[in-house]
Amino acid sequence: MFLEEVKRGKQGKNQGLPTGLAKLDRAIDGLQKKSIYGIAAGPKVGKTTLTDYAFVLNPILHALENNIPVSYIYFSYEIDRKKKEFDFAAFFLYYDYGITHFKHKDKEYPISSRYLMSRMKDEEDEAIIIQEEHENLLKIIYENRIIPLIGEYDKNDKKIKDGVIDFLDFRENPTGMRNYLIDKAKKKGKFVYEKFTINENGKTVQKSYPTSYIPDNPAEYVVVITDHLRKLKRERGYSMKQNVDKWIEYTVELRNICAYSFVHIIHLNRGISNVDRLKYNGEFVYPTGDDVKDTGNLSEECDYLITMMNPADEKYGLKKHFGVELHTVENYRSIHLVESRDTECPMHLQAQIVGNQKYFNQL
Repeated sequence: MFLEEVKRGKQGKNQGLPTGLAKLDRAIDGLQKKSIYGIAAGPKVGKTTLTDYAFVLNPILHALENNIPVSYIYFSYEIDRKKKEFDFAAFFLYYDYGITHFKHKDKEYPISSRYLMSRMKDEEDEAIIIQEEHENLLKIIYENRIIPLIGEYDKNDKKIKDGVIDFLDFRENPTGMRNYLIDKAKKKGKFVYEKFTINENGKTVQKSYPTSYIPDNPAEYVVVITDHLRKLKRERGYSMKQNVDKWIEYTVELRNICAYSFVHIIHLNRGISNVDRLKYNGEFVYPTGDDVKDTGNLSEECDYLITMMNPADEKYGLKKHFGVELHTVENYRSIHLVESRDTECPMHLQAQIVGNQKYFNQL
């Protein structure tokens, strides 16, 4: 096994799947198997967009283009499947066709899922309806991109064709989520159990626990997304912190046994905007593991913790951030690798977010 891993490395098979952000790839060695990633940011900063761009769309596209087996389980407790499909469609209008804007009454608007769903109104309160040329492209994108990714559903929302992503927007508690993943794993491989003798309520009891897992296809990447940790259904009697920590505990177990990878999205607390902290750090202020909300376990157990910040937010009072003049970059975001088991950190990356189309431009 040891020498086999050396051989795999020489063949380029340990490089990980690319995120679409070159500096992030160098910092975390791409999206690797058997790893836990934490993505932490404040509300509306773009943590789900970063996750979809760097840990879902770009890795999947690379895998499909290079015949690398990959599958995803996406626990989405903030955005339902239909909205996510249109978010991804907006991305592919840019990725496949380079379309970023549309014209309505001689005014340009950015492409977004709202436009594709004809939800928007103009300044005269008139509905903005998707244009025929974009509707025609949308049909192609649905057949060639959305169905292969998320699968196909009938008019009653019953899945009739599988995609790479098993998308789940019905909330479940951590134990239910763990059981779901174990059931999925049993369909793709075999658990190896060992018997242990333990003392339970004064009695000697033998129990069996899974100690390893033999997948049918060892080359397959299995990635599990949690959006986000605070939205999980509560285990009975658990506090928010206990609930989050229980799911993290389960994901550590599944990472170690099944070699699954997990991407957990979580909020930050308000400590980053502390006045004294801003005065001390100035333009080099950024969120750390201490700023993660409701759990200390994520920082301790994850392989990589990535934080995000919108330094242009008025509450920070910043004009410059890590050398970038904020007025010169629209929708600027900073991305920070703040904890890592295997690579050097901290690492700081500057980018421009285009949230309505789910992509980032690295600066």
